[in-house]
Amino acid sequence: MESFGELGPLAWHAARGRSLGTLFSLAAAVALAGVLGACGGGGGDPPAPPPPPPPAPSPTPSAPIAAQLTVPTPVGYDTDRLAAFNRLNEIRLSAGLGMLAQNVLMDQAAQAHADWMIANNSFTHEEQEGTPGFTGVDWPHREEVLGYVPIGGYEVISGASHGAAGVDVLVNGVYHRVAILAFEPVDVGIGWSAGVASNVSMPLVIDVTRPGADATRALGQAAQASINGAAVWPIDGALNVPLRLGLESPNPVPSQNVLSLGTPVSVTVDRFKTISGVVFMVTSVATGAVVPTQVLTYQNDPGGLIPGSYVAAIPLGVLNPNTTFRVDFSGSTLDALSGNSGTINRSWSFTTAAQ
Repeated sequence: MESFGELGPLAWHAARGRSLGTLFSLAAAVALAGVLGACGGGGGDPPAPPPPPPPAPSPTPSAPIAAQLTVPTPVGYDTDRLAAFNRLNEIRLSAGLGMLAQNVLMDQAAQAHADWMIANNSFTHEEQEGTPGFTGVDWPHREEVLGYVPIGGYEVISGASHGAAGVDVLVNGVYHRVAILAFEPVDVGIGWSAGVASNVSMPLVIDVTRPGADATRALGQAAQASINGAAVWPIDGALNVPLRLGLESPNPVPSQNVLSLGTPVSVTVDRFKTISGVVFMVTSVATGAVVPTQVLTYQNDPGGLIPGSYVAAIPLGVLNPNTTFRVDFSGSTLDALSGNSGTINRSWSFTTAAQ
């Protein structure tokens, strides 16, 4: 699997006050071309984590930490990495999730991998030992080498589109969105190379995770109360939503050309919950016509990348431009920690871009 200008730290009220169209203006322009450089998982994403660390010191908190609504301004970022950082956090806040804080060790791991891809002319999550610039076989090991021990998390990469546009491409992908909108990460590392090789161009690398040695932060973040435990995407009222999924890899609907698929809609819950009994319906508000979709869950995902806490519906055709769509969703949840079951019912709408 392969997450604004110089806005500095963002706050919830600032992100909510921003035009919803801002979230999608770049995505609409690059959803097709930019995602050609994105890949979903390197064959086994997220990579298997390293052996678990020693038990967390007591007392261990009994609940996730509250969602972070502000984080320090990153240090040492160039314009592209700062733009990616701000865009990632604007997207998360708009979806009702906590912001991610810069971690310089993760930055180093992500940057090392971006540089490795250019040096070895290979667009992949996995590095080969003995090659120029080798840091670690996969992202957890690269972070460990540089001193950060992750517990869970994801790495997402894109090529050609970078900065804010690169993050827009990633969140538009059905697999990449799993990482961008995951509840639990608290830290982010961002790497980017301006280099160009025949098989990879200007790669953007984003690692999102939580540390394993910190008893509080290791539990991840709680979603903001206003989303009632479920984050939807595109967000309600979104404008300029891209018409198509783009060239997501692996193809989530192998029976069709991936370029013929529309932008997916999705629901994400806490990682300890599993969604089942899913009913997804996407309709045109103007005509009432139902959009044919493929519902993707952890049970039927051909790529094996969907966790139980995430479900998506992928339109089986490119969405019509300048059209408002309504999404109706219902499903059940089972909490693996408490054993409690619940229900989710959501209805929301979004409007597509002109092209």
